[in-house]
Amino acid sequence: MRVLMVGREYPPYTVGGVATHTYHLTQALRRLGVDVEVISFGNPDRSGDGVVFIEPRSAIIKKSNIGFGEALAIMYDIARLTRIVSNLLRRSDYDVVHVQEPYVGGLIRFRSKVTTIHDTSYGEVKSIFTHEVNRDWKRLGFYLGLGYFMEYSSIATSRVIIAPSPQVKDELVSKYGLDSHRVRVIMNGVNPNNKYLSVSKDDAKRMLGIDKPLVFTSSQHVARKRLDVFLYAMKMLDEWGFLDKVEVRIGGNGPLRPMLEDLARRLGILGKVRFMGWLSRDQLELHYRAADVFVISSDYEAGPITMLEAMIAETPVVSTRIRGFPELARDGIDAVLVSPGDYVAMAKAIIEVLTNGDLARKLVRNGKGFAMRFTWDKIAERTLGVYREVVGG
Repeated sequence: MRVLMVGREYPPYTVGGVATHTYHLTQALRRLGVDVEVISFGNPDRSGDGVVFIEPRSAIIKKSNIGFGEALAIMYDIARLTRIVSNLLRRSDYDVVHVQEPYVGGLIRFRSKVTTIHDTSYGEVKSIFTHEVNRDWKRLGFYLGLGYFMEYSSIATSRVIIAPSPQVKDELVSKYGLDSHRVRVIMNGVNPNNKYLSVSKDDAKRMLGIDKPLVFTSSQHVARKRLDVFLYAMKMLDEWGFLDKVEVRIGGNGPLRPMLEDLARRLGILGKVRFMGWLSRDQLELHYRAADVFVISSDYEAGPITMLEAMIAETPVVSTRIRGFPELARDGIDAVLVSPGDYVAMAKAIIEVLTNGDLARKLVRNGKGFAMRFTWDKIAERTLGVYREVVGG
């Protein structure tokens, strides 16, 4: 079977979790004997190994400091990608085209088209209005305009839609009117290896220059990640005299970073909470391994992959109780779960994990077993089943 994988981001040009998803799914499909070619945005000089990069003319893979003109030019890049892919599909004998984001592939037409909708404009818009610090007006304008249009176009031009969580499927059915029989829920996966597993947590911390327990979170700085809730939890730790006893690091970047740093400054914890920016894959895996607790504060997720990656690194997880992996985890056994937005409960859970050795060890043991249920090889097998379904009619 020959598959063309289409997206806006692919390593080393990583903006969010979609790049990680696309890379590992592609590699796992190839291990199953599927001929997968990838087309995405990036430096054409780095094309190779079945990957073709298109030089962006806009901010389509830019992570921060996006100008107004660069943002407007995104529509031009989407049109360019559509034209290039359409020409490829006419000239080559592909069985399936798999679009990894509706926002870039909604206009592509092919007889056996599959689109993965990792999260919806509806969900993003809802999250933007949850708290003042999350008011990202540029993203709001995108999702209310081009975002909705491309999602509906993707639904109209795809044989099957893949959703990585039941919540996304429910939104597509209830808010977009999509027939539930056209949606397949295939969860995100995880690479079962962390290169630093042979290193002790203490040694991993020393490699990062840390001599305290590490509280770590990492995500794109956008509304649905609710990093404001994480910061309020850190403020509670500060009021309880616990923040000085730990190292707190936030990985990732995004449009909300200035507002989040301002919030940390107003809370009086900016010097005690470090914003690390985007971490390389090597540094991210080292932080996962060094962490004594990994925290997820989102109110809406398509996974999250970070939960599984932390578990693979044998790090206890504190997460909001949301659809996706957290709802499948057993509270107090695989992870500690708190209600979305409840920063007081989050702060208490973090302290409990850091001070209760028996709980931490149980979470490490069971969390790793939980994550191993979702390896990319298993996800690829289910995805290949969808390909066979659409090819077979």
